[in-house]
Amino acid sequence: MTRISVDDFLLFSDRTIDGFIAATSRLDDYSVNRSPFEGASSAAALTIHALSAATFWCDHVIAGNPTSRDRASEFVATATVAELVQICVDTKASLRTLGPAIDATTTLHIEPTVQIALRHPWTVGAALIHAYEELAQHLGHVEMTVDVLINA
Repeated sequence: MTRISVDDFLLFSDRTIDGFIAATSRLDDYSVNRSPFEGASSAAALTIHALSAATFWCDHVIAGNPTSRDRASEFVATATVAELVQICVDTKASLRTLGPAIDATTTLHIEPTVQIALRHPWTVGAALIHAYEELAQHLGHVEMTVDVLINA
């Protein structure tokens, strides 16, 4: 059976997290915390949410470490551009530190719940893909948010 390589996961996660740095660095500290329209999240909040979600899946769901994640607060979080860059750098380092624990894990430590259920039981590989899915989908979201704010 082919397993998803943790090194491949980290390679693509690093590239995507670098995308958050590039996107949010196009804004100033005010704009990165501004919603592009009523009801939408800011680039800062989306970035914090995506990084928190990926970390949650790797650290808690896969590696089994305790979590104090407050998902709701992620969507109203604020940060300067410099703080976002540091959060991105810290997240990359954290995921790398978790690499050996993720690689050694054969079963998940909790049964995941998501908005759209899987058609089969969750595996470590599926959880890694979902962690990356959170990063990738929200990077696109942040890039579009940045474009809207810059071109408004």
